Amino acid sequence: MDSFSRDLKVNIQAGAPIIQIISHDTLRLQAEVIEAGESDGINRQVYFWNRTEGLRCYQDGSIDDTISSVDAVLDWFLSIYNNDDFSDSNMEPENSILLLDDIRHELEGDNPDLFSKLRLYAIKKGSGENLDRTLMLSQPVPNLPIELEKDTHILHLPLPDRATLKTLLNATKEHYDILDRNFDESSRLIDAALGLSSSEAQLAFAKAAVTRSRLTESEVDIVVAEKEQVIKKSGLLEYFHPKVGLDDLGGLKNLKEWLDRRKHAYTDDAREFGLEYPKGIMMLGLPGTGKSLAAKAVSSNWQLPLLRLDMGKVFGGIVGQSEENIRNALQLAETISPCILWIDEIEKGLSGLQGSGGSDGGTTARVLGTFLTWMQEKTSPVFVLATANHIEMLPPELLRKGRVDEIFFVDLPVLEERVEILTIHLKKRNNRHEMFTEDELLELAKLSQGFTGAELEEAVKEALFMAFSDSKDIDAIFIKKAIESTSPLSVTMHETIKDTRNWINGRAVPASNAKPEPLNSNTDNKQPKLKQESKNPFIKSQG
Repeated sequence: MDSFSRDLKVNIQAGAPIIQIISHDTLRLQAEVIEAGESDGINRQVYFWNRTEGLRCYQDGSIDDTISSVDAVLDWFLSIYNNDDFSDSNMEPENSILLLDDIRHELEGDNPDLFSKLRLYAIKKGSGENLDRTLMLSQPVPNLPIELEKDTHILHLPLPDRATLKTLLNATKEHYDILDRNFDESSRLIDAALGLSSSEAQLAFAKAAVTRSRLTESEVDIVVAEKEQVIKKSGLLEYFHPKVGLDDLGGLKNLKEWLDRRKHAYTDDAREFGLEYPKGIMMLGLPGTGKSLAAKAVSSNWQLPLLRLDMGKVFGGIVGQSEENIRNALQLAETISPCILWIDEIEKGLSGLQGSGGSDGGTTARVLGTFLTWMQEKTSPVFVLATANHIEMLPPELLRKGRVDEIFFVDLPVLEERVEILTIHLKKRNNRHEMFTEDELLELAKLSQGFTGAELEEAVKEALFMAFSDSKDIDAIFIKKAIESTSPLSVTMHETIKDTRNWINGRAVPASNAKPEPLNSNTDNKQPKLKQESKNPFIKSQG
């Protein structure tokens, strides 16, 4: 018995005045209520009401459309008036469970008579009357008038688990006459549907059956596409389909080895071995050093969905909306899990934290508090991968061990890593790496000292444009020209990089196993400084 079924039965037997159940899955909810009503120790008649059909009894299938309004059905169920008023009805409210389906609109409006009847029912139950009957309210989102808050117990029907999804998968097979040879209860196919409601999962399986006349592991892509629709509806998360792997990431050997050790951490074998789910990592470093690329590569390598959380979309203009948005986004990530939650440039979404109390009423601080508490306490298989460019803007609470498993610092690539990065980008462009000798690549790597991975990629792209313009194929000369015409970030941010390296020592693990190259000191004080550089706390020369 799952926790929801157990809680539902306990509340019925304990005489909870009103039970409100939050769910979109009407059929599953009705099945849970029927099972509870027929269980040992309860044994009650189950009635359902909706504004279209009126009152109906599950046991005999009868419908009484004369008791059609909410007011009428409550008068009948609570025996507020003489039962002679319902003498034409063959339904008895004694020893029963009544589920009012989708009553959200009645609860949202100004309906004092309805609230008064519900309060009267709760009072009678508190005084020992009507103990033989249970009233349930069903709606898709939490909404409760203040008059009923103290008398209502709220339950959330969880999304379908693997067993429920397997039932839906087999029902789809039977409905669409899928042959046995074209059917497979694939664990990957079922796991792909986790996070979907019953109707959404049923639609995903049906689409696979209709378009391909089979239900196997090969149909995972169709189910994942349906899951994307759920994410798009939220507007807070973005679903990525990365096409890069760890092999497309130059250097960063320490980071790659750490990630490779945790590649199978979400399998059943890992649970049996006693391993916990990895919490996540924080990646700090300059823009263009491969942090975002690493997030995409991890998703491909681990074969897990990649969800990007835009912190800017979390903040809303209505009081309490921002806090609700971050809770909804994190809850959605948990329902899609196992997955990777990627928060790119997290410091920008939390900028202004120090003055949050005076500038935004503390909204930023509360959003951060919600996020940090979730990271600390979460047990769901959501791997958080957060990146940051400006370390000085990060709140210290975010860098504490325990929130994430490890903090990595991504430095500028060294000579061997630049050779690897150049090779990767040339290989991606029609295998042009084969046109270069090792000595040529080494020479270009030496020439590009201080370049980030993104700047090396741009140099290759620019060289291709120059070669195409001259009606030639790319060679080392074109790349050399592109490199020489580029002023890398390591020049304009020389002091920032130097002092960040000192600050990060002992606070983070180097993503690369290579010793960082010294910065070119000839650039000191020769490059124009940006206005914002003078305010960087890591620049000791600025005081």
